[in-house]
Amino acid sequence: MIGYTLADRYETLEKIGSGGMGDVYKAYDKRLDRIVALKVLKSEYNEDESFVRKFRRESLAAASISHPNIVSIYDVGSEILNGQTYYYIVMEYIDGRTLKEIIQEEGPLPIKQALHFTLQIAEALKVAHAKHIVHRDIKSQNIMVTKDHRVKVTDFGIARIVGNSTVTMTDSVMGSVHYFSPEQARGSKIDTRSDIYSLGIVLFEMLTGGVPYDGENPISVALMHIQNAMPMPSEFNPNVDVAVDDIFRKMTMKDPKDRIQKVEDLITLLKAYLLNPKTSKKRVLSQTRGQTQPLSQEEILRAQSQQEANKRVSRKPAGKKTKEKRPKKKSGGGLGSFLGVLIAILLFGGVVYGGYRYLTRDGKDVLVLEDYVNQPIAEVQEKLESQGLLIKILEERETSDLPPGTILEQDPHKGVEVKKGDTVSFVISTSPSSVRIPSVEGRSYDEARSILNEAGLTIGKVTYEYSKDIPEKMALDTEPKSGSLVKAGSSVALIVSKGENEEVSIVPGLKGNTVDLAKKYLEQAGLQLGGVNEKVDGSVGVGEVVSQSYEPGTKLPKGSSVNIIIRKADGDGEDQGESNNRNQEKSVHVKVNVPQDDQSHQLTVQREGSRGTETVVDRSVEGGQSPSLRLNGRPGDVFKVYIDGDQVNSYTVGS
Repeated sequence: MIGYTLADRYETLEKIGSGGMGDVYKAYDKRLDRIVALKVLKSEYNEDESFVRKFRRESLAAASISHPNIVSIYDVGSEILNGQTYYYIVMEYIDGRTLKEIIQEEGPLPIKQALHFTLQIAEALKVAHAKHIVHRDIKSQNIMVTKDHRVKVTDFGIARIVGNSTVTMTDSVMGSVHYFSPEQARGSKIDTRSDIYSLGIVLFEMLTGGVPYDGENPISVALMHIQNAMPMPSEFNPNVDVAVDDIFRKMTMKDPKDRIQKVEDLITLLKAYLLNPKTSKKRVLSQTRGQTQPLSQEEILRAQSQQEANKRVSRKPAGKKTKEKRPKKKSGGGLGSFLGVLIAILLFGGVVYGGYRYLTRDGKDVLVLEDYVNQPIAEVQEKLESQGLLIKILEERETSDLPPGTILEQDPHKGVEVKKGDTVSFVISTSPSSVRIPSVEGRSYDEARSILNEAGLTIGKVTYEYSKDIPEKMALDTEPKSGSLVKAGSSVALIVSKGENEEVSIVPGLKGNTVDLAKKYLEQAGLQLGGVNEKVDGSVGVGEVVSQSYEPGTKLPKGSSVNIIIRKADGDGEDQGESNNRNQEKSVHVKVNVPQDDQSHQLTVQREGSRGTETVVDRSVEGGQSPSLRLNGRPGDVFKVYIDGDQVNSYTVGS
């Protein structure tokens, strides 16, 4: 590929990297006079049409993300060279090294530098997650670091493409599995919390110089992510304090529900520690049975003491042993006196400590529960959460005499003292035989049907909509919306993504051209000429285009009409009253009869006339309705009415 030019624009200069999907070249963009990075996909992907579609869609989605910590994508395309098709992505060229290379060459990074890098990666993920884009392959190989220590995350959206394609277990996959979240390792649905887990593994690698799990093959490593307890960075690097361990633990909990839920929360934790690391050391969490629980004061002191001991040991020269000091032997006669004094000291200390705890207790942290039975859960939840308590719904029980969402039982009961951070559990009412529609967003049709069936629902009508965020043939939502309560056994409409609407045309500039040339340029762009009007204007020649109904560069659906205004000949004597009468719009009342059934139908009305063809109504109507429409048009305009694409009537505007 060295020396080849793609799209008559990108000249490949040298190979700078290689991965599971293809090779990366340093290239020169002749049009914009800049150096870029060119990722060329391997030839085995070319035969998979589904892969190619997903490659274009995901790459364009990734190109929509703009952030200083994300490698920008400039262009996506394909080129045929010597009979071989090459698919490529043009990206921002980064003059630096991957984070993996830095760790391999320099070993563990300084604590603050590792946390600053983590913060920059988190800021990049924040922007992507806001656009509903999950990276899926956060690892040190996909993190570039510039010479001024700015982090750049690359390969957004690529993991989704590979994950949906038939690829072998390459070295690239072997490298990725070290950073897999447990849900990725299981092959379950993943979301933004999976990126947080993978970023936690990258943080571990920066702090220790290695990954927490390793094995002979990807399967064994994946199983470790699912089954094995997560080691803490401080076990390998005594300079890592308990507060950093705490952040790492929260990022890498096995169950996504116990993990940091949003990357914004991670950013808050990182900034708090970097601003005041000493204060952050006070709070430590322990991972027990997959859940996060506060450590006792005794455990915190023990952990801090052990940490200080580790630091002292790490500073001692190798090979030297510390001599154990032995207490001097005393005569047996003083043993009883010694024990008596010791017991007295302990008793006195206990009394002093208990009194101190009682006098310095924080009464604000202790709350007495009220009786919340028969109250709406929404109001109680808002109240308790404002007081620092956590809410858990144990069960939704069908009742016919209470509104849905009414509290039936609570635990702990009225009068019990609780502290901030404690959980209060409730049993709430729900309508008889009603179910809540589960979310099926991003699932395939079969997955969506299975999820709905498990909830006691079936799929009725299937409709399709364009979506920039959800891939083609994947579920967008349901109608009624997910989260709605419906009668058990109901059928719900499934809305499926048609992918991004790629059938668009770019409006060309037409000013100064004749009508015939304007028509030709529009047809070349996949558009058509609409209405042609005249006006007096000295900026162009007689009969040339003065203005157009859409600005040049506007994106329109293919086949759309563009109206133009041309310069009229000087002295044209058309009667003004006659012109006004011809251009005067009139109202037409159109009544539409929709088929008598329980299905939704698409109603479309198009207006055809001197201004071209234009869609004036395009909406969904329920069966059995007879909507009455009031439409405006000029004399001679024809309104054509369509139901589900079939013309059912037409109306002509009279003079």
